[in-house]
Amino acid sequence: MRQRTRRSAVMATTMALMAALMAVAACASNPRPGTYSRLIITGGEIRDAGYRSAYEALTHHRELIIFEDRIGFRGGNDGSNLFGRQTQDYYVPLLVVDGDFNLNDAVTTLRRIPAEEIVSIRLYHQSMVPVRYQRPGAEGGVIEVNTR
Repeated sequence: MRQRTRRSAVMATTMALMAALMAVAACASNPRPGTYSRLIITGGEIRDAGYRSAYEALTHHRELIIFEDRIGFRGGNDGSNLFGRQTQDYYVPLLVVDGDFNLNDAVTTLRRIPAEEIVSIRLYHQSMVPVRYQRPGAEGGVIEVNTR
């Protein structure tokens, strides 16, 4: 009798976990309309959405937040709080355009890249930054823009 009760409890727990995982997967696979959920955005997606620049495309990405003249990734590895918000941490990424490190203001540079010229935009979180981009300033991640 005890074995049957234990087996029933395990089955019930397993079913509850599966239902919870399915609910989480459903939420993750259905982002808000107008947002990107992947870490690679193609130029075709940007143009199809009607955005005019790299900046406009990135303002609708669910991994990023843009405050006036600053752009940042949500969350991060080190627990510091860049923009002074108590509820969410943001980390300033390094901008790389066509393999060159951007030394200017990232937001201004992104506003100057027209959608027609974009091949792809790739986002790298802190733990995903490739070796070729690891340098001071890349601790907050990297936004890589490839143009024609």
